[in-house]
Amino acid sequence: MTIALFLPYLVAVAASDPWADASPAVWYGEGAGFGQDYYPDNVLGPPDPGATATVPSCSETELLTLGAEGWIVLEFADNVVVDGPGVDFSVFENVMRTGSGYFRECAFVEVSADGENWTMFPWDPETLEGLAGVRPTTGKDPTNPEVSGGDGFDLSRVGLPWIAYVRLTDCGEAVKDGGLFDLDAVVAVNWKDAGGFAPGGVEFGPNPAVDVLDVTVWKPWNFRVYSVNGRLLLEGELRGGDGGIDVSRLPSGVYVMMLHDDENSSCRFLFTVAR
Repeated sequence: MTIALFLPYLVAVAASDPWADASPAVWYGEGAGFGQDYYPDNVLGPPDPGATATVPSCSETELLTLGAEGWIVLEFADNVVVDGPGVDFSVFENVMRTGSGYFRECAFVEVSADGENWTMFPWDPETLEGLAGVRPTTGKDPTNPEVSGGDGFDLSRVGLPWIAYVRLTDCGEAVKDGGLFDLDAVVAVNWKDAGGFAPGGVEFGPNPAVDVLDVTVWKPWNFRVYSVNGRLLLEGELRGGDGGIDVSRLPSGVYVMMLHDDENSSCRFLFTVAR
C-alpha cells in the first residue's frame, strides 16, 4: 500500500471553472494501480466525455482506482462549491448498466471547507443513496445533474454553506456493492469564484495590492499567504478591526490567502500583487 501527500498544494488558474483543480492527498488500498501513472491529471477536469451507461470510461488517462478502502482528496482551488438549489456537486465513476441493473463500485463521500474538518454524507445501505459510484455517466453536460448522470450531492444535507474539498473513500466490504472504486471526476454545480470569497465581515483590498493588502476583520484570524504552487510565504495574525499585511517583499503575481480562527472556521481568497 502506498500513501502520497502533497499538502498544501494550491492551484490558481486564469479563469475559474467547475472542475476539481488539485488532489492534495491520496492513499491507495489493496488492488490499486490502475491509473496511477496518470495521476492526478486523470481525476482533474471534466469527466470522460465519451462515457455512457453501456460503454463506460475504461482508460487509465481518465480513471484512478483507489483500491480497497483507499481514499483521495480533491480540491477546488480557484472556486468554492456553495449550497444552492438542488445538487451542489457531482461525482463521476464508471458505473455500467447490465441486463439486470448496474455494476457498481462505491465510495463514501466527505466534504470540508478547510481540508482538516470533515463531514460525511449519510448513506442508505439498501439503496446506496448518499454514496458515489451508484449512477452511470451519460457523457452529457456534467454541470447539469438532470442530464449528466453521476451522483449528485446537496450541501444542505450536511448543513454546510460551502466547501472546497471532497474526500472519497472506497467502501471496501462495508456495502453490498463495494468493488474497487474508479474515480473519473468531481464537478461543481453551484459554485463561486474564490477571489474575494470570505465569511461576512471580512473585507480586503486594494486588489491588486502594491505594498500593503488592507484586511478588515470582525474577530482575530491567523493568516497564511501561499504562492500558487503551494509554497508558504507569509504568516501571522490579524486582530479585529482594520489591519494591513505587508506584501512589499512579494513579486508581482497571484497569491492565495488562507484565514483560520480558533474555532476551526476558515476562508480563503486570491489576491494579486502588481507593481
